[in-house]
Amino acid sequence: MRRLQVSQDRRLTYRDLADIAGTSERTMSEWMRGATSPMGMNGLLNLMSALKEDDATKVLELWREAAPQDPTSANEAQEKQK
Repeated sequence: MRRLQVSQDRRLTYRDLADIAGTSERTMSEWMRGATSPMGMNGLLNLMSALKEDDATKVLELWREAAPQDPTSANEAQEKQK
């Protein structure tokens, strides 16, 4: 199973990432390979990459507070990470 190193001591599998994104492992694999991309992803990443790191972090924090989340997929994925 492929893993993505997200920090020194934390790795996520494609299955973990798919759970967080609310999609299938196959779709996540295609996104990671660049074969396909989620609608709007390139624009979003371009915007985020234009921000300073602290500003990007603040945007993500605000999103987490305000965004409606599917309680099953997001919470289960976060529990797996712990």
